[in-house]
Amino acid sequence: VDSTPCFTVKSSCNMNPDNISSSDEIYRTSAPNKNDVLCGRGGTINSHHGNEQYRSIVESKKRVYLTARFKREKRLIATSIVDQIRKMDPPGRFLQ
Repeated sequence: VDSTPCFTVKSSCNMNPDNISSSDEIYRTSAPNKNDVLCGRGGTINSHHGNEQYRSIVESKKRVYLTARFKREKRLIATSIVDQIRKMDPPGRFLQ
């Protein structure tokens, strides 16, 4: 039995399979790149370079997010975080 971790690429870490749209990329990989954000718990996932970058980006936008008055503003901030990860070289993905 191969014990290599296998990740599924999805557009969100909390995605319900029933909510997957036809435009979502879904495939399996056992080789996440340095900018990928790995969903899950534990030291290995927390110390992954992409997760550290993600937490840093979130921290840099936290004050603006918390002071946003409207849901639309908060959604734009969250979208900008996802866009920033996806525009990295190599592009970051959200893996589950």
